[in-house]
Amino acid sequence: MISRIKSHIKELGHLTPMALVTTFLPIVGSTALLIFLHPIGYWLRDNWETGIVVFLAGTLFFCGLALLPTNVIGILSGWAFSFELGIAILMTGVVGSAFISFLINSRLSGEKLPEIANRHPRASAIYQSLLQDNFWKTTLIIFLLRMSVIMPFAFTNFLMASARVPVQSFLVGTAAGMLPRSSAMVIIGAGLSELNLENTRDTYLLALGIVASVVSVLVIAHISRKALERITNDKMPAGVSS
Repeated sequence: MISRIKSHIKELGHLTPMALVTTFLPIVGSTALLIFLHPIGYWLRDNWETGIVVFLAGTLFFCGLALLPTNVIGILSGWAFSFELGIAILMTGVVGSAFISFLINSRLSGEKLPEIANRHPRASAIYQSLLQDNFWKTTLIIFLLRMSVIMPFAFTNFLMASARVPVQSFLVGTAAGMLPRSSAMVIIGAGLSELNLENTRDTYLLALGIVASVVSVLVIAHISRKALERITNDKMPAGVSS
């Protein structure tokens, strides 16, 4: 078991440290943001016209480079700019930073993941079925992954870029999938009388995310099973039962 894990890690090569960075670096950035949340939040609210530009530029930079997650800045956006303006700015920043991250990760990851998948017939069949069959299927998978609470924003950017998904599917799935989560965060922020995160209870978002996680797993499992059945039947010699 351990030797197999080591073998897979070695096969992934430089994708392994990239996955670790995109998973854990935003957590560090979020901790740092929380330390300075009050002065930043009050400055953005008091200087909201300039603050819009600063907030958007900061979101594009920090989220685009996997330095921050989107949940805390969503609350900050709602508190500083109210819901209507806050969600518009946040979604612009989220989709823009996802695109920046996608471009960077595509350049760094290269063709490594597709090459690995192509070495294993079953993995290749799953990969082709999940991400290469058609626009709407790929978009649906990205949409569900974006809604899931178990898929960090930066890591999903890395995963989709490494898988070489079509950029159109990536942007549409990201925008649609991030909208419910982002709206919930902005609503929470807009409803705060003080910029204090300790008493917020994001029950509805958590429930929505759990449902999305279950659905995404079921959809991916179904598509994967169909792909496996297809390749098994295609590769099976005539007269041999599966």
